Amino acid sequence: MFSGRFRSSFWRTGFSAPFVLLILLVLDCSPAKSPGRAPWWQRGRSAPPKALKFVRAFGSHGSEPGQFLNPQGISVDPEGNIYVADTGNHRVQKFDARGGFIEEIGGFGWGEAQFNQPTGLTAREGLNIFVVDSQNRRVQRLDRSLNYLSIIPSSPKEDQQLNLGFLWGIEVASTGELFVSDVENEQLIKLTSFGELERSFGGFESGPERLRAPAGLTVTPGNAVCVADVANDRIVIYDSFGGFLGTLGEGVLKEPRGLEVDNQGFLFVVDTGHDRICVFSPQGELLFSLGGTGGGFGSFQLPSDLAVFGTAWVCVLDSGNERIQVFEIVR
Repeated sequence: MFSGRFRSSFWRTGFSAPFVLLILLVLDCSPAKSPGRAPWWQRGRSAPPKALKFVRAFGSHGSEPGQFLNPQGISVDPEGNIYVADTGNHRVQKFDARGGFIEEIGGFGWGEAQFNQPTGLTAREGLNIFVVDSQNRRVQRLDRSLNYLSIIPSSPKEDQQLNLGFLWGIEVASTGELFVSDVENEQLIKLTSFGELERSFGGFESGPERLRAPAGLTVTPGNAVCVADVANDRIVIYDSFGGFLGTLGEGVLKEPRGLEVDNQGFLFVVDTGHDRICVFSPQGELLFSLGGTGGGFGSFQLPSDLAVFGTAWVCVLDSGNERIQVFEIVR
């Protein structure tokens, strides 16, 4: 269903909303109030990213441990372990920070600990790994050793209530709620920490914030939600209650799929249509980009997702080349 590139839509230019509100409410950082005051990133924060320096790559085509087939999701836990949704092999793999294979779980099916094209996953919460089991229209919860724990929805009654379509991305907020992108119904779903439906937004009834083929998403330090609005070639930002805050990347991005905010508020985006990575400031300004189509280090083929570890490094899921590239964040 999702093979190849997503269908492009028309291009827009400029930003659609002021980013003063974005700075104060979304990224929880405010500008200096007087000419003599130091920039905000010098007040106990690291300097802005300036470049990405290639460190290593690992992975290849195949179905053996450490190999991939059309992988679509990646996440890093607080200790630096790397988790990959190996979509074509219907499994999740875990690696150490240097790319060494640790373990895996999965196989095609609809039972516990089985998957049908897993796409997104998140390990940022630390204790649980939430995996989007896309074609089974559900989310599976694992522990950090990849042992099965539970499924959302957990019963036919909850399944009817949630009415999930084909899913794609997932993230957990610091308050414990889950946000899931429903690519079939073109909306975001907010679930409580118990897996119960709290609200949905960005769907067909929405105005300028309506999503088209939403994919990856991330939750900022201020608990706002940024989602890759693939078919509209942009990133859309909501508050945690679904209130529309603004957009960024219009006229810059093409079919973005994955994104993550680092712990300083800088947004890293997989610009899939251009086979590159873009980095934005908290104000929505494009700081720099890296990549281009190719198989060399620092080049990509249909990259689908990325994961940021603190302020130190970023892992890019180079899906078309069926590998992971690791970069140091140069500041």
